[in-house]
Amino acid sequence: MTRKKNTTLAVLRRALGPYEGREEIFAATVQCSVSWVKKASAGIRSITPKTARKVSHATGVSEDWLMAADPGAPILGHDNVTPFTEEFYNFYRQLAVKPVRQIDTRVVAKFTADVLHSVFVGFEKGRINTAVNDLWKFSKVMKARYGVPEDTQQAVGFSRDVAAEIGELSLKDDLAWNDDCSVVFPDNS
Repeated sequence: MTRKKNTTLAVLRRALGPYEGREEIFAATVQCSVSWVKKASAGIRSITPKTARKVSHATGVSEDWLMAADPGAPILGHDNVTPFTEEFYNFYRQLAVKPVRQIDTRVVAKFTADVLHSVFVGFEKGRINTAVNDLWKFSKVMKARYGVPEDTQQAVGFSRDVAAEIGELSLKDDLAWNDDCSVVFPDNS
């Protein structure tokens, strides 16, 4: 009797349950052929980065988990943190099929201004290190969740420049702050 090889794809399909994990249903969900699903689940074909991305996009499972090819490792969601369960999959699929709503850029600008406002309030209260550290953590979470710009070097340079400017402003004793936390520069005339 031949024993089937345990692969990450086979584990994923089992985690999706008897209906969603069926070859035909899974193949339709990830937009691959039934033949590919059978062979990749049995370990006859390997999962490429392209197919891992396709499966991850369709199911919400971690590309890294799929590519690691360690079926004994806990299944993770696309963020590499959240445990992947049938409930997670159903929630992810509901989000995936909903149309993306347009976000008013004014709301994003206001939110960004509020974040920076909070950092400057931290400066005013003498908690410079804490405020900058919180902003850094927030930035790190956002980058991890949503990626970084294509031109990473330029973005890193820009981030360092902005951080340096904020640091210099926060260390100047002769600056005053308005109620809205805008800087009031001394009149040097």
